Amino acid sequence: LRDMSADHPHATAYRQTADAFRSGDVEVLARLIAEDVVWHVPGDHSMAGDVRGRDDLLAWLSALGPKGFWLTEDDVFGSDGHVCAVSQMGAIRDDVDVRTRVISIFRYRDGQQVERWIYPDDMTAWHCIFDG
Repeated sequence: LRDMSADHPHATAYRQTADAFRSGDVEVLARLIAEDVVWHVPGDHSMAGDVRGRDDLLAWLSALGPKGFWLTEDDVFGSDGHVCAVSQMGAIRDDVDVRTRVISIFRYRDGQQVERWIYPDDMTAWHCIFDG
């Protein structure tokens, strides 16, 4: 078994990526996300599907701002190949105030995020985050 720990370099890289997203630091995001990244975004909302490539992912992430999106981490741990993040994600807009717990599994290569699978607890809230 691989040792999964909160202080693994990949867990630290994930935390840096989340902090860069929250602060809008695109330069740090670009350094920590692989050029050939793929995010698997579940659901049937307007932003669902596979997001392929760093440029498309950065554009996808920037589209979250007008949606009032927010993210906090409850727990993050990593190994040589993967990171697991237990998070709260939500959105606050004029007519929306919603949140759900989300489990995300990331694959890392050479210190960069190369793939993400997202598993929300509440799919109704998840859809509302994007299109509610």
